[in-house]
Amino acid sequence: MKAIKSLVILIIILFSYSCEKDDNREELPGIPTSISGNVKDYHRNINVSNFEIKLLKVWECPDGGIGPNYCSKVIATTHSDSNGNYQLDFKYNLRNDESYRITLNETEDNNYFYEFVSPTGEFYRDYDTSNLIEGQNNILNLNAWIPIKIKFNLTVLNNHTPPLVTGIKYNNNYDFGTEFTYNNLNTFEIKTRPNSAINIKFWYIENYNTSSPIFHYAPTIPYQTNETELTELNYQIDCNTF
Repeated sequence: MKAIKSLVILIIILFSYSCEKDDNREELPGIPTSISGNVKDYHRNINVSNFEIKLLKVWECPDGGIGPNYCSKVIATTHSDSNGNYQLDFKYNLRNDESYRITLNETEDNNYFYEFVSPTGEFYRDYDTSNLIEGQNNILNLNAWIPIKIKFNLTVLNNHTPPLVTGIKYNNNYDFGTEFTYNNLNTFEIKTRPNSAINIKFWYIENYNTSSPIFHYAPTIPYQTNETELTELNYQIDCNTF
């Protein structure tokens, strides 16, 4: 009986150890480094205050599951001030299996869509934290904006190759995906940017499930958005014309 109890205790210890996440690593001495910049809604031309910027350290760790599992540790957190400015100070140190990750405004009431701003004013989606230079102040500006919505009331004629796809394109990206219409009538909303020149696109795909699909595009509809939270647009699209 004692042997059985000892075996049970050993199994519990081993199981507990294999499932424990090593998220309390001791920090090594590091080099004082900072990240600073400005958070602005470039579409409305207003500074964004109280926007959270957080720096985490991430590494692979065992937890008894299948596949890679990652541990993380918050290194530093800051918020933008009333002018949209922020500064995040930390001590740069990475083990061989560690990397930094930046999270932005991950709060329950977050309504912002964000992207990074290059020194020349261009917007881009991803920032590689391996570009952080230890011992220096790293400038990282942000475009943070709350989307508006366009409500589409769509009438589709000759929808012979459904679905008809609707998308809003800005700088060659569909920021908020696309909507599908399988019947002759459809009403839906798509988020987009305020005060921006966008392109409304309609298309369908012939031979979709083959190796040689054919894309049929309707003429692009240029549209200038404003700051209205919801704009309603009515379109009649005839798939026989494209």
